[in-house]
Amino acid sequence: MKKFNIAISAALLMSMAAGISGCNRIPAQTSLPSVSSENVTSETATETSETEETTLSGTETEIETSETTETSETTSETTTEATTTTTAETTTEKPAATAAASAKTTVADQYKRGFKVNGKTLYTHIPKVTIEGVSTKAFNDEILKKFQDIGKKNESRLYYSYYIGKKTVSLYITVELESGNSEFKNYYAYNCSRTTGKKLSRSEMLKIMGVSSSTLNSKVKTGVNKLWKQYSKDTSAAKKAMQKKSLTTSKLNEAIPYYNKDGKKAYVLRQIEVPGQMSHVDIHATFT
Repeated sequence: MKKFNIAISAALLMSMAAGISGCNRIPAQTSLPSVSSENVTSETATETSETEETTLSGTETEIETSETTETSETTSETTTEATTTTTAETTTEKPAATAAASAKTTVADQYKRGFKVNGKTLYTHIPKVTIEGVSTKAFNDEILKKFQDIGKKNESRLYYSYYIGKKTVSLYITVELESGNSEFKNYYAYNCSRTTGKKLSRSEMLKIMGVSSSTLNSKVKTGVNKLWKQYSKDTSAAKKAMQKKSLTTSKLNEAIPYYNKDGKKAYVLRQIEVPGQMSHVDIHATFT
């Protein structure tokens, strides 16, 4: 059986220890970072920031083990336009799916903001998906509305990575709740159809991936159980209640599937309530 990836915040145990000693630093509805991070290097990304921060690509934190590379999608930006071939006798049009795959698709900032923290300039980036010949306005407006208020605050910043596939564009957005402090992060995933330009639901994305809901839930459940091993010594009734709630079908159904920056199948499950300080954890992992 292939190894299963799970990225759970390494600072979580530290925060729990702080909670036990009475330090209530972590705000509600936050998650902590993974034990390692890697720079995103999508072929479609370009750098636009004036500092060392990489625009568009951001940082996607995951623990990498052996994985099979997904071959049904590609990271290379497609620049060939859908065309119509005309002869003297017939006109042949490309099918809709082929046209969508060949339509020029880009991801760039629709909002950017720089601010100073401890003498260093940090940037917030909110992504925008553009698909030639397809309206993505509603999709982009939803993301802007969700994150713009957060992006305007000095105590938080945003960055993202993305993957452009044959049928979809996946965005992976990271929110740092304190500028320059990687202890507190939240993660979000969005999928856009390259055919319609609309946001794809969980069920629609799973269909494209060729994965059933029960299969994904099984993977997510494994990840959640790994999280609870961190609290194996906690036998309190409160901990047991939190654990039981996190493993319900309704909670597992909240996991959003997406293609990560490497084109691998992945998911993110937001805000699992854990013991101590009313804190929450986001879980994200790749799966095959």
